[in-house]
Amino acid sequence: MKTSTIAEAKNNLSQLINQLGSDEPIHLTRHGKPVAVMLSEANYQKLTHKDNSLYQAIQQWRNQLDSNIALTETELKCMRATSQGREFSWDE
Repeated sequence: MKTSTIAEAKNNLSQLINQLGSDEPIHLTRHGKPVAVMLSEANYQKLTHKDNSLYQAIQQWRNQLDSNIALTETELKCMRATSQGREFSWDE
């Protein structure tokens, strides 16, 4: 984790902005305590971008997985229980 004091950031702003290209945020501190975070525009967009649907988010996540790990629709159907479930009654 990269850190910088606010005073250092004022004096070296251009250098810090160039370092943001490495996709690692820079934590700014005041009196040794974190107060802010600098991050690249790309990382900011990742954090603030809202997907239009849950389906799109799931598809994006599945695309990031290793193809050897992801389950196919057929594999999922085989794993799902086909029983109607157990009988239940509130009366004892």
